[in-house]
Amino acid sequence: MFKKTLRTIKTGIIFGAFLFSLSIIFFPTASAGLINISPIINITYPIQNEPLIPNSGVLDIPLHTTFKLTGPFASIVEGSSLLRKTGMQIELKVLETPDWCSASISNPLAQLALNQEEPYQSTLTVTVTEKAPAFTQGVIRIIATSKVQRGLLFNIIEETVEFDVSFIVGYWSAVSYELPNGTIAEIEPFDTADFIIDIQNLGNGPTYIEIEIKDISDEEWDIDIPSSVQLSSAVYDGESAKETFNLKIKPKKISDWNNERKIFKVKFFPSYLGRPDLTGQPETITFNVQKIGSLDEEEESDYNLLVILVAAVIVIIHLSIFLKRRHLK
Repeated sequence: MFKKTLRTIKTGIIFGAFLFSLSIIFFPTASAGLINISPIINITYPIQNEPLIPNSGVLDIPLHTTFKLTGPFASIVEGSSLLRKTGMQIELKVLETPDWCSASISNPLAQLALNQEEPYQSTLTVTVTEKAPAFTQGVIRIIATSKVQRGLLFNIIEETVEFDVSFIVGYWSAVSYELPNGTIAEIEPFDTADFIIDIQNLGNGPTYIEIEIKDISDEEWDIDIPSSVQLSSAVYDGESAKETFNLKIKPKKISDWNNERKIFKVKFFPSYLGRPDLTGQPETITFNVQKIGSLDEEEESDYNLLVILVAAVIVIIHLSIFLKRRHLK
């Protein structure tokens, strides 16, 4: 009877000591526990389908942090009703970003309890500069570190994981227009107004620019200008993406010359090369051509004579061709 009682007391002491150890597993202590348990840190974020355009705001990416214990004793620790509210801390930091990107994390210290189903939410805020190439995948590396939790029997050890958050850079259109000889020209009879146009692509992708002349009659003026221009991007080539071309304007009619001022509007429509749906800001440049001087009687007579001679030559050529064809028949 005495031995049975003693055995029961020993069993109770051992069992009570075991329960007591479990109840204070994660109370801060100066000494370490006997058994180490590793956590698995899991961080997820939604896929980013919307491109981030340089110089147009920020991209906020929600980060969801959870963890789970591993090993043969994990279920004991997680199953203890006394430990379900035990706190776990996981710190998030930005480890690496592209040169043209900056990123920061709000609420970077995740506070989680054992068996907590709802994840802890932080926010990764991302910005990019105009040096970010269009449609490049940006990758931000983040490091997550769990804080050590020590108890008399069990320790949850420190664990560190790294993971990448990716996004897509959007197209940012920026075009500079320079006019070295201005937008106003004075021309005399038989002269041509010649304007130099320098266009530079300051954006982050190759750009196609469609050019249109607005509200000008082809019967009155000869206008020479490219219908479009393609510009590379300095983001890719490392050089200035610049093109120079000319706008040449010449009146077709000289006989009715007068001191008329004519306004020409040239419109530029930039878009991403190969993607006309991705457009930039249109630009309209106004050019002024002033007719000056006049034909005196001698010049006008010479001009009329020249017109008659040219017309006669054309008639003779056509007549000669007609006669040769008839003779061959």
